[in-house]
Amino acid sequence: MRFGCCTGVENAQRLADVGYDFIELSVTGSLQPEASDEEWASTRVAIEALPLRPAAFNIMLPREIKVTGPAVDAERIQSYVQTAFQRATTLGGEVIVFGSGGSRNVPDGFPRERAWEQLIQFVQWAGDAAQSAGMILAIEPLNQGECNIINSVTEALRLARDADHPAVKVLADLYHIMVESESINDVIAAGDMLAHVHVADTGRRYPGSGSYPYSEFLSALKAIGYDQRISVECRWRDFATESQAAVAFLRERWEKG
Repeated sequence: MRFGCCTGVENAQRLADVGYDFIELSVTGSLQPEASDEEWASTRVAIEALPLRPAAFNIMLPREIKVTGPAVDAERIQSYVQTAFQRATTLGGEVIVFGSGGSRNVPDGFPRERAWEQLIQFVQWAGDAAQSAGMILAIEPLNQGECNIINSVTEALRLARDADHPAVKVLADLYHIMVESESINDVIAAGDMLAHVHVADTGRRYPGSGSYPYSEFLSALKAIGYDQRISVECRWRDFATESQAAVAFLRERWEKG
């Protein structure tokens, strides 16, 4: 298993020093899909110089790019996702995470059936871009406090299956699972459709600091033969100390299980 962390480039050296395998950067900040190649060049060079490869990218869309509702700009979206995946793959990316609650949140009064059709269309567009880049799009469930659609692994799996695209899979995030009181058995039901994992602990703090059922969660991953990546996505108080404790905890629990 490879362990990573969702953070910025400024923390990459610390992650490497304490034993992480990769860094998870943001699409919006690191790939800058609406910037020209010339404008992006200095950021690309900086990322290429990092001591860890960015195997995964999150924060896929800025809030102003809507994928549901009456203001969907198909041409802008398709250009955006194509550039995002093209740039990600040049940096060694394997997966882009589709959370982006502000972009996919269904507007009040807008038909949910139509919003679902729009989501299918979006992940198919993104899936085409991912497939061309040799990557995967992972649909991330978000709890209802952050978004009003795709709130569970089960719902993400339904969207992936409705889209029926070989480059579209799902993500399991232990924090959102716990907030939504979702069964960890739903992770097992995802099977080989599970492409990426995020973890935190009680209060969205670092793994090992709370009471989340890590043994059960990691056992579920092992039960389906999941062997890709696990990224820590949490709130830090002391990054240097807590990031080290988090990866040590995860490795120990994974090896013990």
